[in-house]
Amino acid sequence: MKVLSIVSSVIAILLIILFFGYILWGPTYEIPQVFKYDVLKDTLIIVLTVAAIAIAVLGAAVYGIVSQKLEKETEQRIADESKGWIVWLATTTGYSLLEMGNIKQAIRLTEEAYEYAKELDKSKPNNQLLLGEIRNNLASYYAQTKKKADHAKGFAEYIHKNSYKFPEQREAWERTYNKVLETFPDQTKES
Repeated sequence: MKVLSIVSSVIAILLIILFFGYILWGPTYEIPQVFKYDVLKDTLIIVLTVAAIAIAVLGAAVYGIVSQKLEKETEQRIADESKGWIVWLATTTGYSLLEMGNIKQAIRLTEEAYEYAKELDKSKPNNQLLLGEIRNNLASYYAQTKKKADHAKGFAEYIHKNSYKFPEQREAWERTYNKVLETFPDQTKES
C-alpha cells in the first residue's frame, strides 16, 4: 500500500514540474490569424495539467487517510483474534492436562486463560462462548478438588443463567452446575 502512495506522489511531482516547465519554457510566439485556436489549445492543456495534479494530490491524500484507518482496524482485529486463539489454546491445554491427571496444572492454566479472556470483546458470541467454557471448566475443576467453593458457585451460576444462549453446550453446562451444587450444597454466596 505504501508503494502506491509513493508512486502517486512521484506522479504528482512530475506533473508539477511539467506544468511549471511548460509555463516557463513553453511556446512564446505571436498569434497569427491562421493559428488563433492554439491559444485555446494551450489554455486547455494548462487547465488539464492543473486538474491532473490536483487529482493526483487529492488521490494520494485520500489513499493515505484510508490506508491508515484500514491498517489500524486490521491490526486491532488481528490482536483480538490472537487473544481469542491464545485463550482457546490455554483452555484446551488445561482440559488435556486434566485428562492426563494433572488437575493442579489444569486449574492454573485455565485460571490464567480466564484472566486473559477478560480482555476479550464480550459482545462477540464466540468470545461469550469461550468465557462460558472457561467458567464451566473452572467450576468443574473446583468441584473436583472441593476447593474455592465461592468461585465454583459463581461460575456455575453464570453458566446456568447463560446456557440458553448456547444450546449445544447447555447439557454439559447444566451437568457442571448440578455437580457444583452437589459438591457445595451449603454454600449460598455467589461470586
